[in-house]
Amino acid sequence: MESSDSHLDHVVFATGSGGTAAGISLGLSMAYQSMGKSCPKLHAVGVCDNPDYFYNTMASIANEMGASLDTTADQFIREAVAVHNGKGRGYALSTEEELDFISQFSLETGIALDPVYSGKALYHFVKHVVENDVESYRDKHILFWHTGGALGIYEKGNDLLLKFSEMSPVKRIDAYGSNGVKETPN
Repeated sequence: MESSDSHLDHVVFATGSGGTAAGISLGLSMAYQSMGKSCPKLHAVGVCDNPDYFYNTMASIANEMGASLDTTADQFIREAVAVHNGKGRGYALSTEEELDFISQFSLETGIALDPVYSGKALYHFVKHVVENDVESYRDKHILFWHTGGALGIYEKGNDLLLKFSEMSPVKRIDAYGSNGVKETPN
């Protein structure tokens, strides 16, 4: 961030409760302010509720933290962060398109995204935000902040494995039998 030729235009992350989103939003805004630089546009993609819920929750957290702001916490959050609706079918519910995107992303990048938080958020940001306003994002430096959610992979493990087997040129070899369980001799 300190190099004169490096900068971020957008920072994107998932939000499920609003806590991480509040921390990232306040932390980055204050850090950039202390350096005398303008903060990148922040994008929180809500995976389980509507944007107003997240704006209110983040403002409430900022107030509880006693954040020293030049304006009200609500106004600050609404100016600093664009909250996008990325809940799709609902919390921890995936569409075929989301699972296809997550699987393809993993195959192309080697980065595993879960279908509950990060994968769902990136899918909705790319498919519903960027694709609806391509010119605003063309040639921009965009950081997607992978905030975790790896345990969400287990819930959709079989669905994702099926997607991988359909997409990947690599085929699994069942070395232990039809159930993938190694038999032990008696």
